Amino acid sequence: MTIRFSPAFGGASPAIARTLCGSAPLNGANDNAVRHAAMPRKPDASPVPLALIDPQVERALRHFADHGLAAARIARERAEAARRDGDEARSDHWIDICRQLDRRAARGFARA
Repeated sequence: MTIRFSPAFGGASPAIARTLCGSAPLNGANDNAVRHAAMPRKPDASPVPLALIDPQVERALRHFADHGLAAARIARERAEAARRDGDEARSDHWIDICRQLDRRAARGFARA
């Protein structure tokens, strides 16, 4: 595959500078509670109360935040280790987290 390089147009400014809209902000937007003057909070945009979030989904999301894309595999490995130790409650806990992240892996664990 051929890779071609084009230097900046005119040498002083990149060619993309001509296509950018000057009035559009180029900063990123957060979806957390921090609000900027460019992003006023709408009166009807209230956060979801924590009581409405399923605790199992919250645990799965926290596990995903800790382990990233390997979270489902790690949860399944922990469920397998708990089953080998004879701790069915802990095994069920980890397989429920695995099910939230990867249903196919959880079904494979259930079959094994």
